[in-house]
Amino acid sequence: MKKSLVVITLVLSTVMNGLAQADNEAIKRVLRSETEGFFKRDKAEWANAWAHTPYVNFAANLYGGDFRLIKGWSELEKQFASQFKSKKVSDKVTVQNDNYMIHQNGNMAFVTYDQTLLDSHGKTTSKESRVLEKLNGQWKIINVIALTNLQNFEKK
Repeated sequence: MKKSLVVITLVLSTVMNGLAQADNEAIKRVLRSETEGFFKRDKAEWANAWAHTPYVNFAANLYGGDFRLIKGWSELEKQFASQFKSKKVSDKVTVQNDNYMIHQNGNMAFVTYDQTLLDSHGKTTSKESRVLEKLNGQWKIINVIALTNLQNFEKK
């Protein structure tokens, strides 16, 4: 009986670990897709990464020392609309994300990571924080905090 219990525990542990790894990879894909969709000016890809709910939040520091907090999907979509008006991509941006820390608890996940953006202007680094919620079996972003290193940028 004890052997059976140990075997069942090991099998369940292996299965649960595999599911967590699959969720971690799905989360990373959503985060990458949101960023790449933005820089490709692909509104559908960008929007698909987000939960379209009134409780989403986006917070970031901006050039010139200002910051922005946007609350709710409708406001976020409206604030970013100008970014997607032109399908013309002015610069190819390569996204590199490293040092992920992912903590899942049921249908919620908290993620931090380092992001490096490479384009014709050089390299931009940031510390990123995301909260995702699993809605209808899909991980969706509900909170973004982006702290970009702006010390080498001129005021715009």
